[in-house]
Amino acid sequence: MGIRVIFCLLSVFSSFSFADDLGDYFYSKQHYFESVTEYKRLLFSKKYSTEDEILYKIAKAYYSSGQKESAANTLLELISDNETSDFDRDGLILLAKIYWELYDYQSMRNVLDYLGNILENDKKEQIQYIRAWTYIYQANWEEGIKELRSLGCAECDALIQDVENVSSVPKKSKKAAIILSNIIPGSGQFYAGDYENALYSFALVGLITASVIANVYQKAYFVALVKYLFLYSRYSRGGLKNLAKRIDRENVDAIGEYLKKVSEKYAKPIELLEKMKSNI
Repeated sequence: MGIRVIFCLLSVFSSFSFADDLGDYFYSKQHYFESVTEYKRLLFSKKYSTEDEILYKIAKAYYSSGQKESAANTLLELISDNETSDFDRDGLILLAKIYWELYDYQSMRNVLDYLGNILENDKKEQIQYIRAWTYIYQANWEEGIKELRSLGCAECDALIQDVENVSSVPKKSKKAAIILSNIIPGSGQFYAGDYENALYSFALVGLITASVIANVYQKAYFVALVKYLFLYSRYSRGGLKNLAKRIDRENVDAIGEYLKKVSEKYAKPIELLEKMKSNI
């Protein structure tokens, strides 16, 4: 039995020249931790033809395993070393993609600027188009439109019009919701579409309010004051605070949904980036 296992292992490892091939094998089998270990062993032993290639493979393994921060740190090491190769280009593209997925648009723009300096001239306008989208997704409409206008293409003009129409996206008013809740507890939540909390607020805050009024009518002013300070204020203000947060969140979601629909009409930034790879 032991001899059979040994022969099986030999048959597997006979196809690998060394840790590089073994790392590639583990990567192909989605064993990313093991592949990173083998690639790092290569770096330590300095048994590689190009350091950039190994760093890029490590970053890809980290990225594929969901460790985006570790992938980004490895890619920064790749592009900042003294070695120049096509892996610098592909590393920058992957790094830009990671920052996009992490919503770190400022860092992504820094990478795009660096990438634009090493790409062919025909790719520079695409880089600027992608930069425009980073501003758009940051809700920095002015800068995004400025980038698009400098490109001067028909598709960019149409996109500018769509971005300018963001102001027409239906949104809820925090001020109106708070005024409504102050008049009738729960009505602001009902306006915001939060029906469960609307009922809760109407029942709880409404009962507390009625109890305070009853105490005042009975001239139990101290009891009314205690209820107002420790019950009414707590639940009423807490409810209004949560209401304001909900409206902000829903307004952001409404704009996000609008931008998602808009983005489906135009060239996808990440798809453009992927096409810029050197295919090494």
